[in-house]
Amino acid sequence: MAKNKKVITSHYISETLGNHSEIFSEAIEFLKKQSEDQKSYKRSYLQWKEKFANIYGSGIKSDLFLKHTYFTLILKIILISKLISSENLKIDEVYSIYLTEDLKKLNIFKYSYFFWTNFNKEIFEKVYHAIHPSYYEKEDIFSEIYQEMFLSEIRHKIGEFYTPSILIQKMIEEVYKIGLKTLDPSCGSGNFIINVLLKILNSSDNLVSKFKALSRVYGFDINPLAIMTTKMNMLLMISNYFNIRDDKTPKLNIYLLDSLFPELIEEGNIYEIKNMRNSFDLIIGNPPWLTYKDLNVKEYQIKIRELSENLGIKPPSQYITHIELAAIFFYAIPLKFLKKEATVFFVMPRSVINGDHCHKFRAFSIFNKNLEIWDFPNHYFFNVNHICLKAEFIGQNNDILIDDRYPIKTKLFNDNLELREEKFYSSLKIEKNGAKLLLPIEKLKSINNLENSPYKDKFFQGATLVPRTLIFFEKNQKKNDYLIVSSDSDVLSRAKAQWKFNFKEKEIEQRFQFKTFLNLDLIPFFIKRKRNVFLPINEQFDFNLDFLQNYPKAFKFYEEMNNFYEKNKKKTSRINTLFANLNYWNKLKKQIKNKSYIVVYNASGSNLKAAVINNDKKRIVIGSENYYFSTNTENEAYYLSAILNDPNLSKNIKLIKSSRHIHKRPFMFPIPPYDENNILHEKLARTGKKCELLVYDLVMNNPKITSEKVKLILNQKLMKIQKLTEQVFLK
Repeated sequence: MAKNKKVITSHYISETLGNHSEIFSEAIEFLKKQSEDQKSYKRSYLQWKEKFANIYGSGIKSDLFLKHTYFTLILKIILISKLISSENLKIDEVYSIYLTEDLKKLNIFKYSYFFWTNFNKEIFEKVYHAIHPSYYEKEDIFSEIYQEMFLSEIRHKIGEFYTPSILIQKMIEEVYKIGLKTLDPSCGSGNFIINVLLKILNSSDNLVSKFKALSRVYGFDINPLAIMTTKMNMLLMISNYFNIRDDKTPKLNIYLLDSLFPELIEEGNIYEIKNMRNSFDLIIGNPPWLTYKDLNVKEYQIKIRELSENLGIKPPSQYITHIELAAIFFYAIPLKFLKKEATVFFVMPRSVINGDHCHKFRAFSIFNKNLEIWDFPNHYFFNVNHICLKAEFIGQNNDILIDDRYPIKTKLFNDNLELREEKFYSSLKIEKNGAKLLLPIEKLKSINNLENSPYKDKFFQGATLVPRTLIFFEKNQKKNDYLIVSSDSDVLSRAKAQWKFNFKEKEIEQRFQFKTFLNLDLIPFFIKRKRNVFLPINEQFDFNLDFLQNYPKAFKFYEEMNNFYEKNKKKTSRINTLFANLNYWNKLKKQIKNKSYIVVYNASGSNLKAAVINNDKKRIVIGSENYYFSTNTENEAYYLSAILNDPNLSKNIKLIKSSRHIHKRPFMFPIPPYDENNILHEKLARTGKKCELLVYDLVMNNPKITSEKVKLILNQKLMKIQKLTEQVFLK
């Protein structure tokens, strides 16, 4: 490597050309001006939007298109720099090549809507000098900038979670052998593929063998930008071994394709795709972590629902909206593309092994007995808990009984991805068409005989008080029987872009003011902040338009908020009005029946936190982030609050909860009904009351106190509660 060559890494690309670089700022300003003058801009933007609305949703705007344009033009300059690296050309000559060379032969830049303009010479020169002359590290060069080009909100919206190279390398080391026909069915920027290429190119095989092996690596993705990025990554890597200017370069088998529905291919490669059916030796990757409700297109939702049924993994009706796309991929892709007795190895959301909605998935009906789970109990690479799942495909018609697939060999890794120990996971209950959540066998023994608590059917999830920006408010002033209100600034700051609606100095009648709280407002034994919320309901919690029209200020406010809701709601949503959304599944209306004391706890999170609300004024409404139970018996409320704040209960729930969700899992443990004659129950109630008073004082002194700090201060009280609950039911 020449001394004057720059070493180009993913971090260097991000630092020099990424969102926070001077080149990026200057280039985006240039593209904005170009978009005002160029006739081709509008046509290209509409073509781009039509394509990417199916990926990101209809809310995408021109600023994202300009980012995509910028990124694509950067790719083109990098490729030209690589092609002329051995030539001693002046900058004017290189710029002329940039303007005139279409690079069609390399089959990378085929999406014309990205090329509605070019950089001027000044910007081109800055980019070119930033990356030329250069040596490209053998890695996914574009991983960091690719993630920057799409806000994390957008990437997560399409289920795209970037997989760290350390995990990818470990997976490839486990299953890939040089020469295997290999597919990543949702390749993104190509991280899995690049690591497969690295293993091939670093091997001791001769160049002919490497050529053949490289030609047997495939990737699919629905995102044109992902396709271009993966091809560029591959081209840069193989250019160190092959002349990319001639026809003797290994073929880049990267296709713009929805691998779940390959018959809908857009690029005219139908014959090639048909020949790929059931031809692969290995399928590896990280499929989209989306659920049914996250999909932007109604027609696609229907197709996914039908596919899950055809695969035999469709969940019961109450869980339909939670259908996991990753689970669909794990069954559908092998059926379409994998040879029998070949391997699929995916990074998956942990919910596939412990979510109620994945019960049928855990039948593993098209796979052989030798399944394997990789688990990371003390370290996760993503915000969503996850596993790696490996299986050998044998097809739909096999005579293996579900019981024969259990227990499942499981490898547990530490923070450095070193194998810590091996265990066997099995299920609480194995049935013909599926299995309950999977756990280490030794943990199953401790919870296998659990009985549901009678309270399970008495706790309810709160109402869907969203979009919050339309109904949460701060009081500016009170005048007679009406309030002057503005947006809740805290809620507004947390809102997604499409719901950032900021209202100011609006008027509503006071009777439509209710109180609620968010998950973050709830700490053990206390709600440290109650928020104002506008609800267009009468005294019976009914929505009646004739009634609302008697209150012109509230009626006008609701109409404005409802119009915004109707304009911005997802096209796939059948919930057509703001109130219908607030009262989804009648969860708002039923709260009219709430009694004097309400016990609440969080629906998701790492640990339970519960509190008691005095409901004498009937103006408290519970939101869907929390579950609630109401009673007229004060001691019963504090008895339950004490139990639900027990650290030991949280510890046991972690064994059986799905992903980050708690829901009704506390009542899979046999919490008995409150008995005023039971001295242990009375002690729990008294301790619950004392804890509430202590936390009240803590909040008065420090309104921002955290749940962790509260638990630390209440440690002795919590230990007392733990001993009492052990005597009551956690024996």
